[in-house]
Amino acid sequence: MGHSPDRTSSERPAERRLAALVEAGMVLASEVDLEALLQRIADLAREVIGASYGAVGVLGEDGTLARFVYSGVDDHTAKLIGELPRGHGVLGVIIEEGRPLRLQEITDHPRSSGFPPNHPPMHTFLGVPILSRSTVYGRLYLTEKQDGSAFSKDDERIALMFAAQAGVAIQNARLYDEVLSRRGSMAILEERERISKDLHDGVIQSIYSVGLSLQAALATLTQDPPRTQARIDDAIAELDNVVRDVRAYIFELKPNTDARQSVAGRIADLARNFEVNTLAAAHVDLNLGALEALESEAQSHVVQICREVLSNISRHAGATEVRITCAMHANGFVFEIRDDGRRFDPKRVNRGHGLTNMDERAQTLGGTLEIVEARSAEGMVHRLTVPIGRS
Repeated sequence: MGHSPDRTSSERPAERRLAALVEAGMVLASEVDLEALLQRIADLAREVIGASYGAVGVLGEDGTLARFVYSGVDDHTAKLIGELPRGHGVLGVIIEEGRPLRLQEITDHPRSSGFPPNHPPMHTFLGVPILSRSTVYGRLYLTEKQDGSAFSKDDERIALMFAAQAGVAIQNARLYDEVLSRRGSMAILEERERISKDLHDGVIQSIYSVGLSLQAALATLTQDPPRTQARIDDAIAELDNVVRDVRAYIFELKPNTDARQSVAGRIADLARNFEVNTLAAAHVDLNLGALEALESEAQSHVVQICREVLSNISRHAGATEVRITCAMHANGFVFEIRDDGRRFDPKRVNRGHGLTNMDERAQTLGGTLEIVEARSAEGMVHRLTVPIGRS
């Protein structure tokens, strides 16, 4: 008997959520920069739950918010809002109680302290703690379901599974920072290549296994809750095993001459991680003068766009080769990523949060992001152009 249209359509959101959960695990295996990791978690949380706004708050030693990374608010609006939240009001409830919180109307909650001037309107709310091995590392906040509905109990369950993976990733990043601070400058480039290969053969395969287990759990989410809970518990236990594996790799690192990376080094790292996770070849040819001419904020936007494009290629393109270049032309700074994978029509593809975020970053720089078919037989070109004087 074939599946009915209703069931097929109901499975598609579950599959998209699973893909985001698995990708969060991939971040665990490849991202050790905490700020970049938090941004990725905030972006993916919006995508998997279907929220307009998201944020990750990481707690400091004193239990207050030490970092607050948001997604969905453009840079101009963020500057108008001003100071980031400190964990008061409704956000403070999640910090103090350590339990999930769902609200149909934020301002109806007795602890609500309102919003600052120029803040986007927000009504529905979902907040969950980010836990790893029963230790509270932070909070995941989501507001405004894109379809206009309130957050459901299923949204809460998925957010808790997502937060479990986020907790593992944050723990790894913090552990990595501790190792760097204890040992000072670390000579990790050669060791990182070895560890990346080990991660690909061991950790990433374990994460794929967790993804399959979560897929099976989603299939029984409403019909058999006890069985679903058992599968989720098994998945979390497997993630704990992954943490131990990654810890072992991290503590084997040897001293390096420079732990601070240039923008070119960060792009090169993204290319290496892409190669390890896809087995495709990544060629990097960067004009260092053109890159260094950019302001630090513009450099960060370029790195984040590169990260998102490579992630999309690894998930959807099936490419065997990628070429990353940048140069200064008469019309300004040009950054390109070319691949030889499957082509698609940019006007018809579901843009999602990833493409929207890239467009917003390009607009913040006063530039444009083009996605066009390569002139060769196959592949696509992602081209960021920033006019001279706007970078």
